[in-house]
Amino acid sequence: MHIFAVGKDNTMKATTIRTHLLVHLFALAHALVVLCFSLLNWSDEIPLTCLTILMIILVARTYDFPLDLSAVIALLFCFAGFFMGSEGGEILHSLMGTGWQPLSNIITTFCVTELLGWATYLIVTKIRANGTDADTEAK
Repeated sequence: MHIFAVGKDNTMKATTIRTHLLVHLFALAHALVVLCFSLLNWSDEIPLTCLTILMIILVARTYDFPLDLSAVIALLFCFAGFFMGSEGGEILHSLMGTGWQPLSNIITTFCVTELLGWATYLIVTKIRANGTDADTEAK
C-alpha cells in the first residue's frame, strides 16, 4: 500500500512523495541522533546504523523491492556511510577550522544520509525500470 495513493494514476506520484519524505526525515533523524548523542557524550554508531538500515529497507519496499536484496544494499551502504561520515566529518571540521566538532559531524551525517537514501532510490528504480524481476532472481 502506498501512502497518499488515491488511484492507479497517482501511484507514481505517491511513491515519489513517500520517497522524498522518507529520505529527508531520516536525514533529519540522523542529524538529531548525532546532536543528542554528542551532547550526552555517547557513541552514535549503533543508532545511526539502525536508522540507515531502516531507511534503506523502507525506500526499497516503497517500490516493492525484495527484502533480501534490500538487506544487501543496506549492509553495503552502512559500511559506506560509516566511512564517508567519519572521514567526511574530519575533513569538514578541518575546513571549518576551530569550532564545535559535533557541528561538522551533524552536517556530514545529514548529507551522507541524503546521499545513501537517493542512491537507494536510484538503484531500486533502475532495476525496476529495466524490467528485471528481482523477486524471481532472488529465489
